[in-house]
Amino acid sequence: MVSLPDLKQRIIAAICALHRYDHELLEIDANERSITHKLAEHLQHQFPAWHVDCEYNRIGHVTKRLNLNGQSRPDETEATTVFPDIIVHQRLTNENLLVVEVKKAGGQQETHDIEKLKTFTRPDCQYKYGLFVRLGANGDCEIKLYQDGACSQDWTDDLPRALRELGYGDQ
Repeated sequence: MVSLPDLKQRIIAAICALHRYDHELLEIDANERSITHKLAEHLQHQFPAWHVDCEYNRIGHVTKRLNLNGQSRPDETEATTVFPDIIVHQRLTNENLLVVEVKKAGGQQETHDIEKLKTFTRPDCQYKYGLFVRLGANGDCEIKLYQDGACSQDWTDDLPRALRELGYGDQ
C-alpha cells in the first residue's frame, strides 16, 4: 500500500505536471472532463502499478451505487449510480486506493462531490483516500484529503510551493 507522504508527493507531482504540460486546458476554461482526463494520465505516471480510470462506475461487474445517507451496496435500491471523476484502484478487486473529485475554479459548488468523498471513504465503501481538487489557471488551487468519511488534511498550500520550485513564478 502507498504511504500517506508518498501519496501526497505523487498527487502534487501529477497536478504540477497538469499545470506544466496541459495549462492551456485551465487557461481556456476547457470542460471539466477534458481536465480530469489529462490529470488521470498524469496520475497514471505516478501510480504505474495501479489502474487509473475516469468515471469508472463498477464494483466488479456490478454498477457502482452510492447512498449518500447510508451504506453503499451494489444491490441498494435507494442508491444512485455514481461516476467518480478519477479513481486509482486495481480493477475487479477490492483494492481501491484513491477516489478524486475535481472542480474548476469559479465552477459549480462542490457540495455533492464532498458528500460523495465522505461516503466513498467510509470503511464500508472501501476507498482508503478521497481527494477534492479545485483547479485554476494560475496555480490557484484547493486540495483536501478525505479519510474515514471526513476531511483529514488540507494540502492547498503545498501546490503553489511546488509550482514555484518548478519555476512558475508567483503562483
